[in-house]
Amino acid sequence: MKKIGNILFTLILLGIIWLVYNNIESISSVVKSYLVNDKKIIIKDDNQYTREFEYIVFNNDEDFIPYNQDDIMNIFYNVLNNGWTDFTFYCPESYVDCLQDVETIAFDNELLSKINNYVHPFNSFYNLNTKIISNGEIKINVEHKYNEGKIYTLEEKVNLVISELNLDDKSTIEKISLIHDYIIKNAEYDNAGIDGSTMYDSTSAYGCLLEGFSVCSGYSDAMAIFLDRLDIPNLKVSSENHVWNLVYLDNEWLHLDLTWDDTNNAKYNNNYFLITKEKLFSLDDKEHNFDESFFLEGV
Repeated sequence: MKKIGNILFTLILLGIIWLVYNNIESISSVVKSYLVNDKKIIIKDDNQYTREFEYIVFNNDEDFIPYNQDDIMNIFYNVLNNGWTDFTFYCPESYVDCLQDVETIAFDNELLSKINNYVHPFNSFYNLNTKIISNGEIKINVEHKYNEGKIYTLEEKVNLVISELNLDDKSTIEKISLIHDYIIKNAEYDNAGIDGSTMYDSTSAYGCLLEGFSVCSGYSDAMAIFLDRLDIPNLKVSSENHVWNLVYLDNEWLHLDLTWDDTNNAKYNNNYFLITKEKLFSLDDKEHNFDESFFLEGV
């Protein structure tokens, strides 16, 4: 009886092997489909600094399954915008060039910096590492620019400034003007920050608001933090050597450059305060020569 059972077991095993051998392609397809199924993608909660505003370039309605390069860029944007430190997504089998396109985007530092400009400074990255696995798995790890300690200190500072400026009964443009003037009157351009010899954290809002020394990235981060607190849609715009703010006000995108208002105008004439692109280029078309195909002025 035991011998018959062994024979039966062997026959069943051989049958399974035969089925697998003759259906290896379809089984492989099922396994791959399971790997890229959105049920395998773990969607974490976003944080309090996630921007809900919909930009032309990016949107928040993301299923994290890419089918082209724009989808991949949108995934990177949403990972940053949601404040995640790590995220895994998968290339679908139908997207033949997916791994190559992910690699192109993931290692394009200039492009990643541009994407970084669309998110709240507290969700922006200092380092962004992407691991590409041959089975179609993509792992993103984010080292954020601001740690919890600096965020807490900056939030306390922002609360204090808003209280001191008494913004409650002011119009939106008056609020922006008061914050703009406060920042440039309480921060000095850090010339040593250009070559990295500075003793200040001048590339960030911390250096700008807490230490009183800043370069353009610090000015623009500080302004962006206040703009988000006031629920005013905004992003940062960057050229090759400069970064400033773009603000959505009264159905129009306007440029706001605290760095140049500070360093170029001793009496704060506000030449770069909420101006159109045309006005911006009439004042300077070199340092402000940004990529108009990426930083689109629209909604």
